[in-house]
Amino acid sequence: MINKHIKYSVDSEGIAVVTWDVADSPVNIMNESTMAEFFLTINQAITDDAVKGIVIASAKKDFIAGGDLKWFLNYDKSKKECFDMLMQTNTYLRKMETCGKPVVAAINGLALGGGCEIALACHHRIMSTHSKSYIGLVECSVGLFPGAGGTQRFLRMLGPQKTIQYITQSKKLTAEQALKDGLVDEICNPEDDIVMLAKDWIRTKGTSMQPWDNKKFKVPGTPMGVGQISGVTEFFSVSNAMAYKTTHGNLPHIKNVLSAIYYGAACHIDKALEVEASYFVDTLFSKETKNIIRASFIFINDAARGKSKPKGYDRVSFKKIGVIGAGMMGAGIAYVNAKAGIDVVLKDVSVAKAESGKDYIKIQEQKKLQNGYTTEDKIDALLQKVKTSASNTDLASCDLIIEAVFENEKLKNTITVETEKVINETVIYASNTSTIPITQLAKSSSRPDKFIGLHFFSPVEKMRLVEVIVGKETCEKTLAAAMDYVIAIGKVPIIVNDGRGFFTSRVFGKFINEGITMLTEGVPPAVIENVARKIGMPVGPLAISDEINLKLMLAIMSEDSNLTPHEINLRQTLVTIIETHGRTGKKEGRGLYDYPKGEKKSIWKEWSKIYPPQASYDEEEVGKRLLFAMVIDAYKCLDSGVLQEPKDADVGSILGLGFPIHTGGVMSYIDYVGAKEFALYSAELESKYGARFKMPESLKERIKNAGNNRVFYEN
Repeated sequence: MINKHIKYSVDSEGIAVVTWDVADSPVNIMNESTMAEFFLTINQAITDDAVKGIVIASAKKDFIAGGDLKWFLNYDKSKKECFDMLMQTNTYLRKMETCGKPVVAAINGLALGGGCEIALACHHRIMSTHSKSYIGLVECSVGLFPGAGGTQRFLRMLGPQKTIQYITQSKKLTAEQALKDGLVDEICNPEDDIVMLAKDWIRTKGTSMQPWDNKKFKVPGTPMGVGQISGVTEFFSVSNAMAYKTTHGNLPHIKNVLSAIYYGAACHIDKALEVEASYFVDTLFSKETKNIIRASFIFINDAARGKSKPKGYDRVSFKKIGVIGAGMMGAGIAYVNAKAGIDVVLKDVSVAKAESGKDYIKIQEQKKLQNGYTTEDKIDALLQKVKTSASNTDLASCDLIIEAVFENEKLKNTITVETEKVINETVIYASNTSTIPITQLAKSSSRPDKFIGLHFFSPVEKMRLVEVIVGKETCEKTLAAAMDYVIAIGKVPIIVNDGRGFFTSRVFGKFINEGITMLTEGVPPAVIENVARKIGMPVGPLAISDEINLKLMLAIMSEDSNLTPHEINLRQTLVTIIETHGRTGKKEGRGLYDYPKGEKKSIWKEWSKIYPPQASYDEEEVGKRLLFAMVIDAYKCLDSGVLQEPKDADVGSILGLGFPIHTGGVMSYIDYVGAKEFALYSAELESKYGARFKMPESLKERIKNAGNNRVFYEN
């Protein structure tokens, strides 16, 4: 047998080593060809009487990184064929478990998803303590769940509580954590010969029976024997209720994994594997899972690797950057740069203000220290990367400048002029503005080709997206270097051409505007907020309005000379709310919500007197209005050239706006609803609420030409 992906050898003592080494790939991934070869090789070891034990190892820096998600995304066979494939996988893994020969997993680096499942089917697991070694079932992070026995073996090793927690949260465990939980049996230092340790265990202690094949086996932490679920039904019911509260039923993979664990717990392992496979098939064939895989694995990963970077430019590295403005945004930007190993000059009008920004970094790190995720030495080293200053001269040695002061064009222009006096003429100057056009700001620059927008999101240390805003005179070389920088600090860039509000601020504004509009129409505010969360948005439009501040929203709208009739009416509504009713936002404790000190916020009770409630309202329509407002405006961004590709809209909406990931993002949403259905509902909303819901003619044409196919993507 010629092995392309799996190497095989047997030593003089009869110990076979099955080594994963997938050709033409930096990591070991599981797909049809690699799994077929692996099982043929395992079968060879099992059926060879001369083989006394088996070690499964890796020739790469990681054990097995998991399944090939592109394979799953493009899976074009029937549900029955998919189920049969999973059961064949289970048959081979069960044969490995029950072959009578000890099998050891020698885990170096990552053992995630399917790689973890192969390890779980071994009789003994040894794991390296290398800093990049993790084990876990992480499929839920991409809309799937374990389909090769992971749910059932986790359950029988960890008990129901940790199994549900670890799988639904896609938890990755270090070697030490895995040893403590019993997922691995032994750990070793990175420099140890892990294959030799595995062979030693086979020679001296090797056993060949899994605990769950013992007739007296009970699931840990429960009174359960095979065929019994009494005593844990209540726990599963609570877990199911909590999951629904979080997902609102939008994520079938969460519902299905809980069902697989619950019903599998009542069976012998062999029947339990069938249960898991059945629920996995239902999940894989759901449109939500396809959307999540495409958006989170394909589009976001491509963006994070800089696939949109202009071609022909060498990678640029940055050793020291200057951040002007030490408020929450500036401090957050300084923080992520220091975490990436880049030196930072954090400048403000006084050293005291700059130091307050540095204190923000310290506070965040102290929280991590309390939870055991860092050390005092690491915090000190991190803080040393940030130099506070009130002097422009300290910016002279920086190779990138990021201005992060508040949204005031005159102030930003003054800072640009003063800063360019001291920095090298080759240095890129970036503004963190969220609304003011970059071309407009670049007028104050003597080098507009080096002027670009880098729109971070708050809190910077948690939000992954950065909009890279290209002005009319921004040169391609500047854009390429800016993309390199964003990737270097671990963020995900999307390229956005210039315009007021760019992409995310502009589109998110439509979500907020629609929420406030419905409030004035008499839709109960609690309904607006609850429906927003029900459709998958993380925060309701009224709560986020208070976070942004109604006065700031009014100021931004007042500077825009191109408001639509709907937006002009909305601006007057804001004037009334602010001036007549004295409601401005969370900061002042009085906005669309009340914020009593020491108490939970609550919607202001007087809205029902100001805007009398409607006698009836349609919750589905409320949700559709919130989402359609964003989707139609996002398409206008694409149509007008603000965005280059539909996938940029999907990535930006998911990472920047919290748009429901199960829909795939703002552009994928059209196909999620159904293109024809979307067009009909849009026309209905337009007839009831006006031109803001009117689809551009080019979108109508796209939908018409798509027929029964997807509008933007083939899969």
